[in-house]
Amino acid sequence: MKLEQCFKMYEENEQLDILSFHQIRDWYNERTKDGITSARLINLLRKRPQFQYQHTERKIGSNETLTYWTLGQKEVLPNPAEGWVVVDQRVIA
Repeated sequence: MKLEQCFKMYEENEQLDILSFHQIRDWYNERTKDGITSARLINLLRKRPQFQYQHTERKIGSNETLTYWTLGQKEVLPNPAEGWVVVDQRVIA
């Protein structure tokens, strides 16, 4: 199963261009027998050029973080939920 299918499914069904790491991991694990570890998934997302890191958010008052990814070159402005702040963002050159 290809990770690209995850992005395409969310884009078609829910009109989402940007996905959190947890959305990608959960989607993959629901559709495969053995699933994927978090370490393996983050390695794939970082090393494959079709996946672009967008930004990281942190929950205020904790060390819980979420990273966001897109398929291909897209400029997406961070829009953190209440109680979350952007702590790192991709620099657009």
